[in-house]
Amino acid sequence: MNNNEISPRVAFYGLGFVGQQLAGFALDKGWEIAAAYNRAGDKVGRDLGELLGREAIGVIIEDCDTADYSRLNADLAFVAVSDRLNENLISYQRLMNAGANILCHGSESCNPYRLNPEVAEQIQALALANQVTFTGGGIWDMTRIWAGILSVGPNTHIESMTHLSFTDIGRQGVHLLRYCGAGLSVEEYHRNGIAGQKGLAGVARTPPLCVVDALGLELLSVEEELEPIVWEEDHHSRWLETTLKAGTVVGTRMRAKIATRQGIAVQSCFEYRDFRDDETEYMSWKVKGKPSMEVRVLREDSHMASASSLFNRAADVLAAEPGIVELWKYRPLQPSMAL
Repeated sequence: MNNNEISPRVAFYGLGFVGQQLAGFALDKGWEIAAAYNRAGDKVGRDLGELLGREAIGVIIEDCDTADYSRLNADLAFVAVSDRLNENLISYQRLMNAGANILCHGSESCNPYRLNPEVAEQIQALALANQVTFTGGGIWDMTRIWAGILSVGPNTHIESMTHLSFTDIGRQGVHLLRYCGAGLSVEEYHRNGIAGQKGLAGVARTPPLCVVDALGLELLSVEEELEPIVWEEDHHSRWLETTLKAGTVVGTRMRAKIATRQGIAVQSCFEYRDFRDDETEYMSWKVKGKPSMEVRVLREDSHMASASSLFNRAADVLAAEPGIVELWKYRPLQPSMAL
């Protein structure tokens, strides 16, 4: 399918910040919107266009748990609900059984077999039974995963790869800043399980695992460590609209270490936190080898890029074979100007 010829019928499952941006991009492209779903609440029953601050478009947002998916006629569905595959599984079942290809915004969807192999097998079976494609993506596509893959292009020898990432997570929603522990005491941080399996556990290992798999390296072990980020001085949070006193948590630091049979060590360090006024989001891949070099990405509009990166995979997914297709099996991300 040629990029400049696609005009898919699309659906949206989850209409938070990312889902609304995705819907706006589709409207801007003139794509037909087949349906929009959200959990029960004040968004259900509203016209999607009006929710986006535009004119009514005649698409009424349905309760995702009571909607009749047998009526859905969509080529592609965007899912923006949770980072966890097991929490998203019901949406995949509903949408793929209706014949829709899936583009999911969620960290575990980038590498299902590594992050939750049991659910990945269910997704693969669903996709093949319905002859549709499943791909996870978002801002990590270019800025973390493909940046890591491309960083080793010049190398004849690799000793190690190190990924550093600093994200102003409040840009993507104040609720995410809270989710990362901002505003809590250290005691509250641990009591609330911010670093646990129902919190941020697993996030830091996802991009390096994707890069390891993309490069064909054989995994030996993965270690992960999470901790609260605490500053020694007061900090005014523009997202929380309050001053966080010294000793208060401002976010979470996540580290991962991966050993491979080829002897290449891969590690990552993420910070999801509040930012000072003079900071800019950035991430880098540092390669030690022949030659040693570094690729750095500055992210000035991450709140938009998270949705636009997922949206820009639409043409690739529509042209892909059925089943789970991970990001590194496609070409590098392309702009959607010609879509």
